[in-house]
Amino acid sequence: MDKQTLRVLEFNKILEMAGAFAVSSPGKTLVLNIKPISNIKGIRDRINLISEGRHLMAEGKHPGIEHFEDLTPLFQKLRPADSVLAPSELTDFLSLFSSAINIKGLLRAEPSLPMLSEIASHLRTHAYLKREIESSIDREGRIADRASPALAAIREGLGHLDKRIRAGLESLLRKRDLKPHMQEFYITGRNNRWVIPVRRDSKGHVKGIVHDISNSGETLFVEPYETQALGNELESLRAEEKVEEFRVLKRLSAMLREVLAEIVEDYHTVLRIDCIAALAAFSEMMGMTPPEINEHGYIRVLKGRHPLLWQALRRFGQEERLQPLDFELGSDYSCIVITGSNTGGKTVALKTVGVLQIMALCGMHLPAESGTTLPMLGKVLADIGDEQSIEQNLSTFSAHIGRISEILALSDRETLVIIDELGTGTDPEEGGPLSCAILRELRRRGALTAVSTHLGLLKAFAHTETGMINGAMQMEEEISDGLPAYRPTYRLLIGEMGQSHAFEIAGRLGLPQELIREARGLMKESGARVETLLAELMRKREELDRMLAETARLRQELTGLRASLREEIKRIRAERKEIFSGTLTEAEGILLKAKREARDVIKQLKQSELRRAGEVLKSLDHGLAEVRQKQERYAAEETPGLSEVREGRTVCIRRLGVNGIVRSVNRRTGRCRVVVKGREIEVPAGELAEPMTEPADEAASTVGTIRSVAGVDDSTEGVSGKLNLIGQRVDPALSVLERYLNDASIAGLESVRIIHGIGTGRLSSAIRDYLKGHPLVRDFRKGDEDEGGEAVTVVYL
Repeated sequence: MDKQTLRVLEFNKILEMAGAFAVSSPGKTLVLNIKPISNIKGIRDRINLISEGRHLMAEGKHPGIEHFEDLTPLFQKLRPADSVLAPSELTDFLSLFSSAINIKGLLRAEPSLPMLSEIASHLRTHAYLKREIESSIDREGRIADRASPALAAIREGLGHLDKRIRAGLESLLRKRDLKPHMQEFYITGRNNRWVIPVRRDSKGHVKGIVHDISNSGETLFVEPYETQALGNELESLRAEEKVEEFRVLKRLSAMLREVLAEIVEDYHTVLRIDCIAALAAFSEMMGMTPPEINEHGYIRVLKGRHPLLWQALRRFGQEERLQPLDFELGSDYSCIVITGSNTGGKTVALKTVGVLQIMALCGMHLPAESGTTLPMLGKVLADIGDEQSIEQNLSTFSAHIGRISEILALSDRETLVIIDELGTGTDPEEGGPLSCAILRELRRRGALTAVSTHLGLLKAFAHTETGMINGAMQMEEEISDGLPAYRPTYRLLIGEMGQSHAFEIAGRLGLPQELIREARGLMKESGARVETLLAELMRKREELDRMLAETARLRQELTGLRASLREEIKRIRAERKEIFSGTLTEAEGILLKAKREARDVIKQLKQSELRRAGEVLKSLDHGLAEVRQKQERYAAEETPGLSEVREGRTVCIRRLGVNGIVRSVNRRTGRCRVVVKGREIEVPAGELAEPMTEPADEAASTVGTIRSVAGVDDSTEGVSGKLNLIGQRVDPALSVLERYLNDASIAGLESVRIIHGIGTGRLSSAIRDYLKGHPLVRDFRKGDEDEGGEAVTVVYL
């Protein structure tokens, strides 16, 4: 990765934020040395490892790594065959061994963390070495008596000798004839020998060897001849103690050397897990998400945040003020030209894109929403900031052009190029065309390009050039003291051209209005035309966006209506077929019956008198009347719709089979609010018909049919207090829920339970979003444990 790019994007500071979560010193160093990974599999593996680390943290677990310093120098010292480590150096290995033991114990065969478990499975831990060192060296770094039997015996002997010497010296101090010659009455040590303080002028009265003299010269520290032999013996045992301690250290060092290669492997494994845990903690702190890595050269950032800006705002408790970035590049266009006023956020937007791309190539989680995707790239090349140098005789323009030359030479289809203030530092008449040519060359090379500029020519060039698009940092206009003021919102609007607002900002900051008017007059006519053109284009773009939004809304509404009509036509055809089939069957029966009756009548006419014939004719007229009544009943089954819906009109809601009064009509959405039995419900206007006159028992039968079709639990008489939607998809479930709420409201229920299960959570989230602001819903909550918990939502009507 290009070092200058990493420097200008301040990537090292982001790694320092992550490194602060590492436990060991070498683990932190490993985080600080993270570099982009050259293959997509390696990137995805690290992303998944960090996700597993987040999962581990979510369960309240930690790897159990203990702090230790860099052990590489000790590995080097231990490699020679005759090398021996000091006690403190041996104890430095204990934290490594403890960390390895903790990690392996935590991650042993953990099915939810397959990648971390695989890494931990290779740890040897060397628990026996840890026990050996702990039993041989105490916490103060002294070699313990139990390190070897010989050492224990020697130290036991040293203790006995020490007591005998002290007892002999105490006996001398108690002699009356020596008391006048003692400076003080205590036993002390000098040069590893036990001595007593003797007055200088009494040197000859206490026979022995002088080992030291006080600073004043008045006190001699004398070892009497009576204890000299014991002192020599003590010194000899101390020499034997040192030899035995050396044997213990040599033995322990040899044990480590035998498995040094395994220890080094464990060392690197522990550091790797420490690094992953630090990156996971960093991800958790900022609420990051794992990015998608694509191989199509496509960038889509959803609500991206720059870690350094987030950290700066967090110091003042203002991280919520950070405006996230939405950004897209590489689909319909490969180059974006970002414009806008100074301090509007252009540079921050460019840096955010660059930093997120590098973090993704390093296999890190990103401070962005789920769905963010970044491409597998070989290079990220950036030119941000002023690189002028007096020592190298470079002006601002020269430094920029030198850097851009390097970028052009290195750019290809696997490159993201970021240039801040393209064309700056020289005459705009020349800098503009030169910048246009640079962008065109980058597009020819296939590089993804994001630049910022103030040049109007570049805005027009990006507007007309194939594969390029403008982007503007949004500014909100405010009128203060009669002057327009512009406040940056730091939102990037892709597809729009920004304006510098230099005159307005200058006036707001106190520059005299006379001077600003003079500047406007001096502004070149061509520049004014470009600015006017850009303003007109922006107005037209906003108008077009509004029209497109309205068109999209209408299209969505028409699509829904078309789907509803298709379902209605399908239902009507099925009903018509069923009715027609039933009618034909019944008609056939009527005809057969009429045919039989006609034969009987003819027979009776032949055999009966005239009076009897009149009675038969009356019977035929009665049968004909029955047929006509049945025909009229079939014709009345299809209730005509309303030609006009107006407020205050009494109507019938077809699907509920009840009458109500129209309270309000929304002509735009085609929906009405109807008051039914004191409760207000919202229905499509197409659901309304002329008021019905059918008996109450038939209406109740119609409503019962609707309930059965909707899948409502109707186990008791009336409307049930619960609705089971488990297993249904979101759209059909919401349709059923709407009908059920209408029924429950009309039935006068105060609360109902919606059973949706847990599953992926999509159905429950959709239902609760649908209930928010619903005109029939007063409040709702998730169920208590005895009601079903998260699988149930309780609704208060």
